[in-house]
Amino acid sequence: MKTTALSVALCVSVAACGSSKLSSESGTTTVIQSSAGIYTGPLSTQQRLTLLAKLDGSAYLFYRTPSAARPAIDDVVVVGAAEQAQDGKYQSKQATRYRLVHPRKATPVQVNIDFARSPAISGFVAVPGDKADNVAFNASPTLILGEPPSLSSIQGLYSGTGSSLQGASATQVTITSSGLLAGQTANGCEFRGTLTPSSGVTAYDVSATYSGAPCIDANATVSGAAVLDESQLLLALPRANRSDVFVFAGKR
Repeated sequence: MKTTALSVALCVSVAACGSSKLSSESGTTTVIQSSAGIYTGPLSTQQRLTLLAKLDGSAYLFYRTPSAARPAIDDVVVVGAAEQAQDGKYQSKQATRYRLVHPRKATPVQVNIDFARSPAISGFVAVPGDKADNVAFNASPTLILGEPPSLSSIQGLYSGTGSSLQGASATQVTITSSGLLAGQTANGCEFRGTLTPSSGVTAYDVSATYSGAPCIDANATVSGAAVLDESQLLLALPRANRSDVFVFAGKR
């Protein structure tokens, strides 16, 4: 896949994007304008991290095992809200880690990221009361090769693995040049929706409606995010009540 330098496509550095809009009273903001982007790096668990930090303060952290036989996500952390101090320190206000391998479970977590030395960043995901389950990471901006986020650059048929807390199965996702999205898992769940380029980052906003059982949220409409990382499509659609999430990793 063709790529462009992230400094052009992603707005990840303070120099490239200008300063964040910070509150003079609190010293924090929920809009991480200077830090938004896509970052990759190693986790302390020997997994590989793909981090999508969005302009509204939300974030998605995908954990993958590099040696896996086929594309799959081991864990995903969804940050619903966060704030960032003037020194670049980012702290989640609401975040959930979904473990998609045994033991499958959803756990409230604290996500801290230090963007002060951007473009190189560091951080950790902490489980309150369980230091043994904490994960640290270092990451740097991803050089997304190819066009900036557009429907033409992401359209195609992707094959891979769809996962939730209920299990995993082979899954196919189709994205059209007009932004329509359709997916089907081997166990019979179907979903359809739309995909649009996100503001300020090389990523995509996704809205999808599930069919009936065995989907994790039958007939519900959910929203989430998608990103292309090294030709892999990574997609996360959390339930509104944060009790489960559908995650897809696949290749064209």
